[in-house]
Amino acid sequence: MVLSVVEPAALWLFVLAIPLLGLIWLGRTDLHRRLGRVRLWLLVVVRCLILAALVLAVAGLQIGRPVNATATVFLLDVSDSVSPAQRVATFDFIEQAVATADPDDRMAVIVFGARAMVERVAEPPRPLNRIDALVAGSRTNIEDAIQLGLAILPDAMHRRLVLISDGGENAGQALTAARLAAARGVPIEVVILSAERGPDALITALQAPTTADINQNIPLTVQIESEVEGAATVQLIADGQLLAEQSVTVTPGRNQIAFSVPARESGFRRFEARLIAPFDTQPANNRAVAFTFVSGPPRVLLLTVGPEQALALAEAWRAGGIEVTVQTPMQAPANPLDLRSFDAIALVDTPANAVSLALQRTLTTYVRDLGGGLLFIGGPQSFGAGGWRRSLLESLFPVSLDPPSREERFDLALTLVIDRSGSMSELVDGLRTQLDLAREAAFQASLGLSRQDQLSIIAFDSVADVILPLQPLPDLATIEDALSRLSAGGGTNIRSGMALAAETIATADARIRHVILLTDGVSETEYADLVANLRAQGVTVSTVAIGLNTDPELERVAQIGGGKYYVVRQAEALPQILLEETVRVANRDLVEEPFTPALALPTPWLRNFSALPPLQGRNVVAERSISRVLLVADDGSPLLATAQIGVGRVLAWASDMTGHWATAWLSWSAFPRFAAGLVSEVLPLNSDDYLSLSATVTADRVEIDLQARDRSGLPVELGEIRSRISGLADEVVPDFVQIAPGRYRAITTIDQMGAYLVQVSATDRNGMPLGTVATGLTVNYSPEYGQFAANPGLMTELAALTGGQVNPPPDLIFAPTERSVYEVWPVTMPLIWLALALLPVDIALRRLFVAVPDWRPVVIRRPQRKPPEAKPSSSAPAPTSTLPQSDEERIAALLAAKRRRRRDE
Repeated sequence: MVLSVVEPAALWLFVLAIPLLGLIWLGRTDLHRRLGRVRLWLLVVVRCLILAALVLAVAGLQIGRPVNATATVFLLDVSDSVSPAQRVATFDFIEQAVATADPDDRMAVIVFGARAMVERVAEPPRPLNRIDALVAGSRTNIEDAIQLGLAILPDAMHRRLVLISDGGENAGQALTAARLAAARGVPIEVVILSAERGPDALITALQAPTTADINQNIPLTVQIESEVEGAATVQLIADGQLLAEQSVTVTPGRNQIAFSVPARESGFRRFEARLIAPFDTQPANNRAVAFTFVSGPPRVLLLTVGPEQALALAEAWRAGGIEVTVQTPMQAPANPLDLRSFDAIALVDTPANAVSLALQRTLTTYVRDLGGGLLFIGGPQSFGAGGWRRSLLESLFPVSLDPPSREERFDLALTLVIDRSGSMSELVDGLRTQLDLAREAAFQASLGLSRQDQLSIIAFDSVADVILPLQPLPDLATIEDALSRLSAGGGTNIRSGMALAAETIATADARIRHVILLTDGVSETEYADLVANLRAQGVTVSTVAIGLNTDPELERVAQIGGGKYYVVRQAEALPQILLEETVRVANRDLVEEPFTPALALPTPWLRNFSALPPLQGRNVVAERSISRVLLVADDGSPLLATAQIGVGRVLAWASDMTGHWATAWLSWSAFPRFAAGLVSEVLPLNSDDYLSLSATVTADRVEIDLQARDRSGLPVELGEIRSRISGLADEVVPDFVQIAPGRYRAITTIDQMGAYLVQVSATDRNGMPLGTVATGLTVNYSPEYGQFAANPGLMTELAALTGGQVNPPPDLIFAPTERSVYEVWPVTMPLIWLALALLPVDIALRRLFVAVPDWRPVVIRRPQRKPPEAKPSSSAPAPTSTLPQSDEERIAALLAAKRRRRRDE
């Protein structure tokens, strides 16, 4: 049994208690008189016990009992450098150690690779037959394993860590964790796994220049280390495409293979070298990556539905030194990384339905996250007239597609009357029916509407039904839900549909009220009178005939209704026709009147033009809060506007660049210079004077440092910082924190091998953009697969630092350590209760006095002696007391007791 205290300094309170006891003994003379000697000694003893109990409670007195049980945590290396045979040997070692353990011992198992995980918590020892925890084996983190082992070791036992590994640490700092174990008195026994490797040839590096010119050849050097001689093949891959292949004979030691490849394209180029060697036993180290920034003229991808219409713009860009690739939206790559090879993408007079949802998502990523530039060039099929409202790309537009309403009431009330007769179920392209196209056409028509419009949809066969009541433009989900209820069947009673449309449109309060009738057949009833009545009420009616077997009266009905008549020979054109009709009727998305653009913001490249040619028309758009308007129309609405969207920049030109509205511009001598200026507006800002970026890779830890300086070199406090690392399967957006004035740092983890592009854009405190800066980083294969994967010297150092053994016999794993271990019970609370229990005794000794009756006369009855008779004397007076003799004796005894008490006091 061992006694110990938690706070030894509290024992000095005993020194303070000695004067207090002396004060009790010497300072209170009245206690001597009042209590008597026995009570006084009892009071001193009780108070000494109270003081001792309180002092020992404050000091944290503990009672310890020796313990012989041992708790052992096995730290098992399951990284890729450990072979299956070595893992089997590990299981055998643990089984032998468990055979010598006592039932009171405890055993836990931790497995580790890149991270550590608990395989088995502390429990009675039993053999280990398999490992269930899933741990990434691409790295070896011994520090994590030691820290986790120390955390799960139980107390009040002999404690030990057993590290079974080859010591090939390539993540963390094991010596730091070992010092913590040594401070806690926990030895680390190490079992060194000997390396088991076959012949190996590996790529140690792929060297490439950081920058190159587009007209240069890029020199690349592959460094190979081999343990044996043999034939091999080296492949060079650029941006995912096999670029070159070379057969070589590697010799033991270092080998260098040189390549020289033309730059060809500007931008961020990724290179990868691969080694194929039949004799090699470790393929994981046969790859290496590098990157090069290739500088050259800007590259623009021009997307349009009519390539011949964009030839003039493409030639103007080429004349300005810009590389141009012209494609239709169907030909554009759907991978953002493929698009990133272009500095900018231009959508020229392209409607929304010509750009797939996949491409719209790709363009969004290209701009927001990859820092690409996007140009929206207008025309009769662009902006609001092209159905871009509520599209995925609408949020990227630097202008609003909903111009302010001219009046307080709604702009347009549109009612769609759709034929759902049985003939509409005929297939058009083998997959879709005419009714399917009618649904799509109705949806496209809704994209031509704004928030100031109303919409209703009526379907008819033999009878008519309202599938979408007249209401302010609902969301897309509501429209799609209504259209999904369209099903073909029945006759063709156009009058029922028009009658219901007349009732519906009559309730609308809008500047324009319009009905579009869509049918593929001949009506069973006459309905021209209904159309005439609608026209008399100010409601216009347009008709759309699908196919060749339609009612010949449809054209006359459109004339009566004051609308337009459309014949759709190819049903695929139906959606675009309804969109164009909606745009025509709304009469707000296009203005075809001549005007001359005016300068709104005197940017340097626009100031070089003395005068701008006139335009014959434009798209109607409005300014957004994020937009930067450079040119305006005659009414002050935006004509040329830019905005920063995410990491990238966008531009909107609200007119065309073809011969429709911009005839004078195409023959303008300065047009190539103006067109090149449009591209320059979406290219990344030259941020070299403000921002600098660097990246450092250590194992799988990536540090990205951003520095902001003004032109005089002083730190700049940044506002918004947007960043992205491109090239990863999962999106990584580093979060920057300020570490010093004008300095910011982001830390992330990348464990996937590859070359990655880091892009960062920033604004100052006032929201002004400072530009976009980029850098590259490479993550090659883990040192786990390198030449020096094992490190037995580290294992020996860990054992020496903590007092452990190297390769201990299994029967010592559960033996008690040299440290004395006790099972401790704190007695603080019992001591406090003892002091509280003695307190009433202290009070009783000082304050309580109880009269004790004389028990002697009761217990011992002595015979009373007769007092001698006094001789009579003539001179002696006769006795005057009348009390019996016994009473006198009692009074005398009481007086004597009183005198004795006074004497004692």
